[in-house]
Amino acid sequence: MDALPPSTARDANAPPPRRRLRMLLVVALVSYTLVAFLGTHMPIPSGVIPRGGDKVLHFLGYSVFGALLMGLRASLREFRWPSVVGRAGFLACYGAFDEISQKLVGRSADVADWCADVLGACCGLLVIVLLVRVCSRRTTTSVESDHSN
Repeated sequence: MDALPPSTARDANAPPPRRRLRMLLVVALVSYTLVAFLGTHMPIPSGVIPRGGDKVLHFLGYSVFGALLMGLRASLREFRWPSVVGRAGFLACYGAFDEISQKLVGRSADVADWCADVLGACCGLLVIVLLVRVCSRRTTTSVESDHSN
């Protein structure tokens, strides 16, 4: 998985704003992953979250996870669909691990929570894919209109 930017001469020649964005995304992804893992592995007192009411939290949490992961990938270079599918698979596996490992702290593993994780991850990934596509088209259109003048 190519989650971290490679140290290449090409990377050293990247414009400073892109390098800053990349570094920000790396820090955000690592921080988010640690906080999310710790948060999902702490015992929750009963009654804090209504039974079944945590599905929205799972969906939103993995949406952010997917968006950060795909955003970092998009900041490196162009990508194709196998890259998106690979990240979806990684997040699905991580979600399963996350659910199963919660049993170690007295919480329960729930298939419905995992489904919310996977759906959220796919939505987060796709939001970034769509943003990249829209921004790429705008850039292409503005370059073409500049050349025609």
